[in-house]
Amino acid sequence: MPDERFIDNGNETVTDNKTGLTWSRKDSRQIAGRWMHLEKAEKWIGEMNSAKFGGYDDWRVPKLEDIKTIFDKSFSNRDFGKSEIHLPSIFEPGCADSAWTDTVNADRAMMFSLVKGRSSWINKLGDGPFAVRPVRGTRGERP
Repeated sequence: MPDERFIDNGNETVTDNKTGLTWSRKDSRQIAGRWMHLEKAEKWIGEMNSAKFGGYDDWRVPKLEDIKTIFDKSFSNRDFGKSEIHLPSIFEPGCADSAWTDTVNADRAMMFSLVKGRSSWINKLGDGPFAVRPVRGTRGERP
């Protein structure tokens, strides 16, 4: 069997063997059933850590460089509105078409588009159709 880059861990998490990061298969909207601005997303991730989601208590909002590692134009998945996004199919379809990052500047935060692969500044308290995809671990290329 060939080495698989993305492994379903059977506990609602996915490990990326290229980067060593572990991701939630679902984003915050899929798990919590609502959109979240960044501050609510950070609090929600704290609750996930308290509940040891997937057996771990070190989930966090991804860095911009982290979220970029799971975006690739060759990947095809579907967002909540059934539009195409470029996220590996191992992730649960129906997620947001963009994701929060931990990059903050005053009242704005960096959002990453899973449609276009670009980042943009958004009001961190915006109502949006905004979500976070929890991640854990430290990024580093694996052999």
